[in-house]
Amino acid sequence: MPVTTEYEYAVAGRPLRGELQSGDAALVQAVDGGVLIAVVDGLGHGDEAAAAAKAAIAVLREHAGEPLAALVQRCHGRLQLTRGVAMVLAAVDAATGQLHWIGVGNVEAVLCAARQGPPRNKLWLTNRSGVVGYRLPAVATRSTPIFPGDLLVVATDGIDEGFASEAGGDGPPGALARAILERHGKASDDALVLVLRWAGAGGPAGRLS
Repeated sequence: MPVTTEYEYAVAGRPLRGELQSGDAALVQAVDGGVLIAVVDGLGHGDEAAAAAKAAIAVLREHAGEPLAALVQRCHGRLQLTRGVAMVLAAVDAATGQLHWIGVGNVEAVLCAARQGPPRNKLWLTNRSGVVGYRLPAVATRSTPIFPGDLLVVATDGIDEGFASEAGGDGPPGALARAILERHGKASDDALVLVLRWAGAGGPAGRLS
């Protein structure tokens, strides 16, 4: 019997003032037994950054069921003639209760425990320096347990690092995403934040907050 999953998510973003489109983009897509989560940041801003980000999202959407490392390699090949992107790519496996991820470049992600206290409150998802489409480092998929109620927050570098102080709590992901963008978005860059609360296996499909 297929494993269904339940999660709630929201994305808040905006382009740099004066630009018509953002070079930051996100994808949340249900896959067999879990969910794929991606945030990409095209280098720089403007039309060329947006083109790189859109190309990456198109690859991820088309091949969403593949392993994360394979997806990164596909993006790297597709983006060779673009500016390239930074990205965090994550997947939740509902059957095992594991969050898997790969991070390349300056997109940041933090996993916030639903219950505060030991052994962890907030876990930063580590990444490697590099550019997908230009200089790809050796990538390896990392994993950590994820529990019902845990919150994943992923932000491009247009969001200052203080966003982690806002991450957490049991409010709607949409309200949290908007608050982070408003309070921590930089005036000098495109900005985007994705917030996803994991509810676990056995529920209905994911929904947008």
